[in-house]
Amino acid sequence: MEFRIKSIFLVPKNSAKAIRTIEFALDKVNVITGGSEKGKSTLIAIVDYCLGSGKCRIPTRKIRNYTEWFGLHIALADGNELLIARKEPGDQISSGDMFMREGANLILPDKILGNCNVNEVKTRLNNIAGLSNINFAEDGAKIGFDSHPSFRDFASFLFQPQYIIANQSSLFYRTDQMAQRQKLISIFSYVLQAVDNVYLELKEELKQIDRDLYDLNKEVEKKRRSINRWVGQLRGFFNQAKEFGLLKNDTYPDDNWTTSDYISKLKKVPEELNATTLFQVSVDSVAVTSNRISDLTSLELNIAYDLQNLKHRQELLNRLIEGNSNYRDDLLQQHGRLKTSSWFNELLSKHEEECPFCLSKTNNGKEYLATLINANNEIISKGTQLNDNVTVLRGEHKKVSGEIRALLTKLNEARQELAVLRQNGDEDNRRLNTINSIYRFAGMIETELSNYESYTKDTSTEEQITQLEARKLAINKLINQEIIDNKIKKAKKKITDGISFYAEKFKAENYAELIQFNEKDLTLTFVSDTGRTDALYEIGSGSNFMAYHISTILAFHEFFLSKEMHPAPNFIFLDQPTQVYFPETDVEISEKSEDMIRVRRIFDVLNEAIKRTRNQLQIIILEHVGEYAWTGFENVIKVKRWRDDEPDENDRALIPNSWFD
Repeated sequence: MEFRIKSIFLVPKNSAKAIRTIEFALDKVNVITGGSEKGKSTLIAIVDYCLGSGKCRIPTRKIRNYTEWFGLHIALADGNELLIARKEPGDQISSGDMFMREGANLILPDKILGNCNVNEVKTRLNNIAGLSNINFAEDGAKIGFDSHPSFRDFASFLFQPQYIIANQSSLFYRTDQMAQRQKLISIFSYVLQAVDNVYLELKEELKQIDRDLYDLNKEVEKKRRSINRWVGQLRGFFNQAKEFGLLKNDTYPDDNWTTSDYISKLKKVPEELNATTLFQVSVDSVAVTSNRISDLTSLELNIAYDLQNLKHRQELLNRLIEGNSNYRDDLLQQHGRLKTSSWFNELLSKHEEECPFCLSKTNNGKEYLATLINANNEIISKGTQLNDNVTVLRGEHKKVSGEIRALLTKLNEARQELAVLRQNGDEDNRRLNTINSIYRFAGMIETELSNYESYTKDTSTEEQITQLEARKLAINKLINQEIIDNKIKKAKKKITDGISFYAEKFKAENYAELIQFNEKDLTLTFVSDTGRTDALYEIGSGSNFMAYHISTILAFHEFFLSKEMHPAPNFIFLDQPTQVYFPETDVEISEKSEDMIRVRRIFDVLNEAIKRTRNQLQIIILEHVGEYAWTGFENVIKVKRWRDDEPDENDRALIPNSWFD
């Protein structure tokens, strides 16, 4: 992303004083050198504060006491610019009052007046970076560190203050704080562009599809239960129709009747009702109904008894499966402890006549190992047998579960039919054969048939489910985890190649080893030719830590700039990397030639980074060393020298002397 700093400006509280402006080249290594307590390191705090940090880390006293607004003039893509300023917070941790203006060829106004708040600025920065507002958290999970990526997250790649630039434990700015560290880890696949906004949008669509499928499947299940309930009532409806003297020409149903058979018969009920006004009840119809109720009651009891037996059998199978599994786990632990016996046996086979450890001629070790190997083989045999047992038991468990489901369906159908036959109760039974009862029954049958047809003919829900399932399958192919893992692997390879290149220029220790970046720990590891793996902190030496910090930051920015539209800004602040060579001194020129060589090596690396990024990267370095360190490097320029011998007394520190008058 094109996002570089044209200038940093400070607006004095005394409006009679001039605004302090420090201008930077966009495509160079910009050096601000000077003595201690001149305000060099404060520039990082100012930029971070203006970009929306939650806390103002700008030092109090001289700087904050005399400054009303801190601001940035930023160069964006296509000639656009952005002016951002944030008010000095006074006694507060930070101020939410901000000023923002965007356009081409912007000029700093004579007076700054707040026109927005910090949240509006953050939102605009997120939009400029093209960041998604979709969270990484799975649907229904707490968001926490898995919130959407923000412009603030990329601040970790922009600043290397003194306490970070040679830190053995933290590579990136603010990752010494748990919250920022975890947030960066959670979005690192996004940082590496293994996932992008399209991926997050697809993930969000997938979440919505899952929610829709859940609702639709509930609807289908509700429909299924209604149909099953209705099917269970069909035989009861038929018997009740016969009891009313309807369907005289139809025989009583047997167990071979299908749902269609019942429906075709019951459809004739309204027709018969319209065709006649005299309903003759069969002598046997009431007896048939009573017998059917008795049969259904007996069936219900028999099914309940069978269910009880099957449930008891299922519980026994559960206990057997659990017992066998636990025993198998115990055997696996024993096997794990005895696995080395095979290796010992192989070693002994090479020393037929003596012990390979003490070189004594004895068979005691071989006999003891033979006992262990036999025990291990017996464990393997038992484990194999147990695996077979568990397989058989699980198959039987599945079979019993199927039988239980079948019986439950049969039980529900019997109870539905019983409910229909018994529904009228004693009060209705006295009115059973009245004309009004028959008409009400016929109306109810007609309504139920209509509902059934609407249920069975309406397949829109099922069609929606089919479409959503197809879309879900297509999305899962697009966001395949294997593809994402390969992208992460490729990105990390490109970054570690860059780290190796810069580390070699630094002549850092271990640069020739296999360097790996661990996005789960946000650190580097080094794999030697012997296979030994060391973390960055195990290498030692502040100069090595500094070299790998700068190498890592430069390699990441090379990667960012290789992408067409990466959300990370293309500037870096480095604060006194030379402190690892002479941390206690404030002089511009070192008397030791080896120190001078190592210091120049830093600027040589930075100069090379500008070349490798084709001048698309802006580097601002805050130092106390003099011009000897960068003389001769075409892409390194001095922006400011803040020392007491500067001819312009208003340019000897960040805050001009005239502000104190």
